[in-house]
Amino acid sequence: MEEEEIRPVVYTSTRRPRMRKGKGFSLGEIKKAGLTAREARRLGIVVDKLRKTSHPMNVQALKEYCGMVIPLTEIKGVGEATEKELVEADILDAYDLAHADLNSLAKRISHSKKSLQKWQDEAKKLLKK
Repeated sequence: MEEEEIRPVVYTSTRRPRMRKGKGFSLGEIKKAGLTAREARRLGIVVDKLRKTSHPMNVQALKEYCGMVIPLTEIKGVGEATEKELVEADILDAYDLAHADLNSLAKRISHSKKSLQKWQDEAKKLLKK
């Protein structure tokens, strides 16, 4: 049985952009997923040093491939409505919340900075497990 290869999704640079499979993940996508280029290569992930774009769906795919995704609803106090609000603010999972800037995040969502701090601490605890 052959292991499935992970490939990024990129957009063509034409008048009407369309999605297609890319050659490799950009360094920005790899960094946002919490990996280094060396770690990615060891995991069999193709790195494209020439690509400069970073797409959230590729970052999420990398996190899922590496088993690093912890849903926001795993954090105490975060329900489905709050999760939806955080996703709209580009916080997709516990890793994103643990590394988010709380000042700018507090301006984008309707929760207090104190609540965000509590959730961020909880996310950090979950990531250490």
